[in-house]
Amino acid sequence: MTANLTGLPPELLGSVPRDVRLTAGGIVLASLAIAVTLGALAAGIVLSVIYARSGDERRIRERGGIVADAEVIQVVVRRSEGPRRVVSYRFDVEGRGYTGRTTLRKSDRRDMRRGDPVRVGYIPARPEQSWMIGYEPTGFPLWVIPITVSSFLVVAMALMWSVRRQWILLSEGRAAIARVTELKRVSSDKGKRYRVSYEFRTFSGARQRSRCEVGRAPAIGAIVPIVYHREQPEWSAMYPMKLVRPGRLVN
Repeated sequence: MTANLTGLPPELLGSVPRDVRLTAGGIVLASLAIAVTLGALAAGIVLSVIYARSGDERRIRERGGIVADAEVIQVVVRRSEGPRRVVSYRFDVEGRGYTGRTTLRKSDRRDMRRGDPVRVGYIPARPEQSWMIGYEPTGFPLWVIPITVSSFLVVAMALMWSVRRQWILLSEGRAAIARVTELKRVSSDKGKRYRVSYEFRTFSGARQRSRCEVGRAPAIGAIVPIVYHREQPEWSAMYPMKLVRPGRLVN
């Protein structure tokens, strides 16, 4: 295999940087990355509001919560997430009965039965929202906000890098002719995908092996055009690419 450029598409033979445009697939992916980024911003705002309200609720409980005597009306064992006891109770406020339910911690060894007394807390304005003493609502955890926002941003950056990677290769990369040496079908949430291994000669004449994933598999031994990074030849992709295309095709 030689380093000649015979068989390369004419649009890859011009000077660099090449004029590059997004394909329909690239536009969809870039739009999705923008949407996910906006989703991260929205999630940060919404979760911050929830956290603030949770803090307000905690302060209300601490300042105005009332402790009352209640009676256990039922104890059941929930086995779906490991054996956990769920205690239902009833208490009265100004002659009106209210009920509540608490899932006990595994470390809580109290032998609770129907009719046993239990202490509960509630907010006077909302007695229907109650809790057993020692099981006060913990509120919304602060750590959820950065974890959620970061997760969104990581996904957005991964999507944008997929587009950016192909953009850099097509805009600034060198074109070469490669020979397919290996083909392997890989599982993917994007549908049928193939990992294609190939080898080519760089501009300096060095033999280079690389691989990429494509949706349509060439035959082993096939000669295909590729574009590789000038400084990192192992970074390459078969041409044409899914997310980017030349701005002007040469006939």
